[in-house]
Amino acid sequence: MMTQAWISLGACAGLLAVAGLALMRVGRSVLALPLSVLCIVLSTWNFSDFALARSGGPGWRLMATVAALMSAPSSLHFILSFVGERRRLAAAMFSAYGVFGVLAATALTGLGSARVAEVVNSRGFVLTVLGFTAPLLLGGFTLLTQHVRREVRATERTRAVLMLTGLALLVMLLGTDMMAMLGQEVPRLGNLGTLLGLPAIAVVALRLRLFDQELSNVHAVYALLLALMGVLAYLAIFQLFAAQYGALVVGTAAITLSLLAIMRRGVIAFSAQRERLEHMATLGRFSAQMAHDLKNPIAALKGAAQYLKVEHSRGQPWDDKGEFLDLLLEQVERLDRVVSTYQRLGRVEPLRQPLDLNQLATSVLSLQTFTGRPEVEIHRELAAELPRCSGDWDLLANAVENLVRNAFEAMPRGGTLTLRTRLDGTGVALSVEDTGEGMNARTRERAFDDFYTTKATGSGLGLAFVRRVVEAHGGEVMLTSHEGRGTTVTLRLPVSDAPAGETVPGEAEPWPG
Repeated sequence: MMTQAWISLGACAGLLAVAGLALMRVGRSVLALPLSVLCIVLSTWNFSDFALARSGGPGWRLMATVAALMSAPSSLHFILSFVGERRRLAAAMFSAYGVFGVLAATALTGLGSARVAEVVNSRGFVLTVLGFTAPLLLGGFTLLTQHVRREVRATERTRAVLMLTGLALLVMLLGTDMMAMLGQEVPRLGNLGTLLGLPAIAVVALRLRLFDQELSNVHAVYALLLALMGVLAYLAIFQLFAAQYGALVVGTAAITLSLLAIMRRGVIAFSAQRERLEHMATLGRFSAQMAHDLKNPIAALKGAAQYLKVEHSRGQPWDDKGEFLDLLLEQVERLDRVVSTYQRLGRVEPLRQPLDLNQLATSVLSLQTFTGRPEVEIHRELAAELPRCSGDWDLLANAVENLVRNAFEAMPRGGTLTLRTRLDGTGVALSVEDTGEGMNARTRERAFDDFYTTKATGSGLGLAFVRRVVEAHGGEVMLTSHEGRGTTVTLRLPVSDAPAGETVPGEAEPWPG
């Protein structure tokens, strides 16, 4: 019994360490929050098991039951996030949290009611829990297995296989505790399950970039030291208040809250620093783009003004210099258009006019001649006699340029970029397809989120901006991607009622820069 108790305490320390690592990436990785919740729940279960063996207080059995109940929806949450189905199956996830939350709340009321405690420890309650848990976990493991079969990249498949192995060990060995509660003569190996499943999760987190970034050994040591400090504090509390059940509960709760507060403070400081750097980098890139767009008209203004000044200093008349005055006025108007365009970019307020999507696509692709990427082959497949759509030329051109630039960046060793237009039901569609690296399931799910990026120098504004522009036009954006097989982003826009031959003001000058 005492050996199992110490295994539980060791598993508790390890799980707290992994929770600390996960908390460092909250807000940066979709997996960080569900993994930290799952680890905290399982560490609570292990500690309750240890406390039950050391003190024998019946309340610890109820606490262990509460933690075991909440591990089921937490596991589903983590699996859905890992395979990129969290949003699509959000209703199932929240329903699981609701059902198991009610069961856990019922178990908690057993701390103050012997009658409720008897019900919670009964065979009927255990069978009810199993009835809800089995289909939940079966569905989760089915999704994980499908994810392993779908993935073509070795790294992602290794991640998925290790995760599947760790969770399978955890579920199977936790199941022995359930069987023992049903009166079966089986050893209780739940604590051993968390201890064996932990290395698989730790390897994936530390060395296989589970959080889209390889965490350093310094992070691991920091998290482990905090966890060990917490475990030593737990032992001290048990030594001081061995016979006082209430003091034990208050003391251990205080230690746990203190650990979480320390981790949270570290996470906030780290996140705030990263956020400041990202905002500065984004502002720098935005400023550089604006400077580039303003530089040409300002240079033209300066040249024309200097020429006229020299002519004036020589006493030459300006009667034959009308083209220079026209140039000055034209460049002032161009500057005004650039500033207005940036204001519309910030607010994403389209000035709708009928436009030819084929002409817009041709205009954007014409700029790619100067990219210096001859290893990327550009194809265009433009539908003939495509009806006009209603939209803002500058905003849509900028959105398509974002997609083309992303496609180039996804093919560092070369490939094929294909830009297509077609009639799509009652609307028109433009798609940008590359044969690059592709996205994994987690990246696909968050690709259009504001400030989400997997690039070291990315702002996370590109695809989010594309989504906002298309939605402001009453359209929709669709993305399909698979690792190793490329990405396709499709913009669908409503058709304009304007006649096909109508001239569109502003088409002669595409998005500046």
